[in-house]
Amino acid sequence: MSHPVQPQVQSISSSIFINHTPGILTITDANTTIGYCRYTESGEIEYIFVNSASRRKGYAKQLLKIIEERLQRKLSFQTPISPLGKKLKDFYTMESCQAVAPV
Repeated sequence: MSHPVQPQVQSISSSIFINHTPGILTITDANTTIGYCRYTESGEIEYIFVNSASRRKGYAKQLLKIIEERLQRKLSFQTPISPLGKKLKDFYTMESCQAVAPV
């Protein structure tokens, strides 16, 4: 019998936590899920969500950064993609290009 995978929990402040299980990353506080991302081991983002009350605070970018660091690869986005998802994808692509652009 296999045992369930226990999530890794990391505190990023006194009230905000990152919960990670293979393929799923969430950012939570004591009351709610702030952001959530489901991804494959090959680096494909299947679904990303940030609670409307927490948007425009960098949580989606933080989710992508954590996943990219753990997988050690650039990420791709599964289709279909929402209008907000497209903006995030465009930003991620632009940031990735700037990171490797010569100075």
